[in-house]
Order: sequence, then C-alpha cells, then structure tokens
Amino acid sequence: MNGGFGIVYKGQLDIGTKIAVKRMESVVICIKALDEFELEISVLTKVRHRHLVLLLGYSTQGLKIILVYEYMPQGELSRHLFHWEKFKLEPLSWKRRLSIALDVARGMEYLHSLAHQSFIHRDLKSSNILLSDDFRAKVLDFGPVKLIPDGGKLIMTQVAGTFG
Repeated sequence: MNGGFGIVYKGQLDIGTKIAVKRMESVVICIKALDEFELEISVLTKVRHRHLVLLLGYSTQGLKIILVYEYMPQGELSRHLFHWEKFKLEPLSWKRRLSIALDVARGMEYLHSLAHQSFIHRDLKSSNILLSDDFRAKVLDFGPVKLIPDGGKLIMTQVAGTFG
C-alpha cells in the first residue's frame, strides 16, 4: 500500500503482533520529508490516545527512514467510503459511520485540548483515518501538525494539508 511519502508493508513481530511498517522512499527524502518525519516522531512520542494510531518504533539510517505502527486490519476509512465496491467491502451503515465520526472527534479533542501540549492536525481526511477489526477509528499522519502555544490562540495564515 502506498502512504504519503512511501510504501506501507504489513509485518509481524516474533511475539505474533501484527504491525504496519512505513518505509519512506529515498527519492522523496528531502528537507521537507525529514522535517515532517521529525515532527511526526515528536508528536507521536508525546501523545497516546485510543483514537490515535500507536507508533511502536522507528529507525533512521542515512536516507532510510522507517516508522512502525500498530496494524489496523480494516485499513483506511476512504476505502470503505469511496471504494467499497472495488475492494468488495460492505457499505458502512449509518450507525457505524456515526461511531467512526465520534472516534475521530475524540482523537481530535485530545490533540486540540486534552494532551499535555495542544496540536492541530491540519491534514484530517478519510485516508488518514484507519479502522480496527471492530471498526474503531484511529487518526494517523501527524506530519503537517501545528503546535499551539500554551494558553495561546492560533491564527492560520496559510493553507495546509494534502489531497485525498
């Protein structure tokens, strides 16, 4: 599966835990990619919430960058909303859609106001929301995140995010 800056592989640890391994492509590793990688690592090491995808580990060696996440078996929400026929999936019921929306809202609430340091995601879209076996939603991809000063307000003066 292709991710934002690379390819995502499914793997398994010796103890049987399934993982998702995101390998950033060396052709796209540039200052922007390194900056986003460092920001994503700094965010993911500061936040833990049941509706944010868990970072299990990472590795950097020269131009090789690897992120290891918990595996989310149902994949991206976008597949279930826009491509369910292509992937031979059942369409999501309205009850399940509401549950997913609430999960995402809880994850965003945590990032925006409940975490030790507040963050704004800036790239929330269906392809950055992953689903577990029981369709619990978790938010992914914290590269474009913006820190909010403690007790401060944030005024956005630029467009941020990616298509999809």
